[in-house]
Amino acid sequence: MSDPTTPHPPQAPGDGQLPVAAPVTVADYAAPAAPVPVAPVPAGRELRARDRWLWVWPLVTLGIMVAVGMLWGSLGTFLSGVVVVAVLVLYVGDEVLQPGHRLAVTGLAVVLIALAWLGYQRGVPFFSPASAGPGVTADSTAGSSPPDLRGRTLTAGDLEGVNLRGAQLAGAVLDGLDLHGVDLSGVRAPGASFRGANLDRARLNDADLRGADLREACLYGAELRRVDLRGADATNADVTDVVADESQLKRAASWPREGTGRRCGTG
Repeated sequence: MSDPTTPHPPQAPGDGQLPVAAPVTVADYAAPAAPVPVAPVPAGRELRARDRWLWVWPLVTLGIMVAVGMLWGSLGTFLSGVVVVAVLVLYVGDEVLQPGHRLAVTGLAVVLIALAWLGYQRGVPFFSPASAGPGVTADSTAGSSPPDLRGRTLTAGDLEGVNLRGAQLAGAVLDGLDLHGVDLSGVRAPGASFRGANLDRARLNDADLRGADLREACLYGAELRRVDLRGADATNADVTDVVADESQLKRAASWPREGTGRRCGTG
């Protein structure tokens, strides 16, 4: 008879028997849990919340271009269009465009903005605050508004009896005209040509002469206070006794020293 206190080695479980050493639990008889289904990966990228509002962008772009264009003319319209389109491309295409493409879009936008600003500085008519356009408006003949002579090649007959104070002369050609003593104060004439014109003692205070051609012009005793001369070319012009702000003269592309040009004053 065996001693009950003597431990017996565990017996191998037979068929249909659980191991003696393992306690029986409810989990041993429960059915195995079903595998968790994995959702299929959708083809293409998921539509983001921002993409649902893409239909608004054309309206926003148009509104911005119109609003800025009313303030700064063609320059504002061009710059706002470049900026808005570039932002839209980079904003929407951040998950579609490769880094190199996004860099190219940014670089192109910067180049276009730089060219537009350069055109503005040089007085190119398209980028001037008032875009060039031929013809005299009805308002100019009524005398209530300055004449609009933008882009026109003018003759002495065109200016007979016309008050040019504050006139729109962007891109206009006034080469060789006699404007002796004429009041041209406040004229907007970026990119205009006064080559060889007689501006003896003319008043050009507060005028916009960005990129204007003043080569060989007679500016004897002319008044150019607060004139924007950025990019203006006055090569071989007579600038004797010109009354102007020294800081503005330094901004001209070419401005002769007094006494170096031909004398043209009527005395």
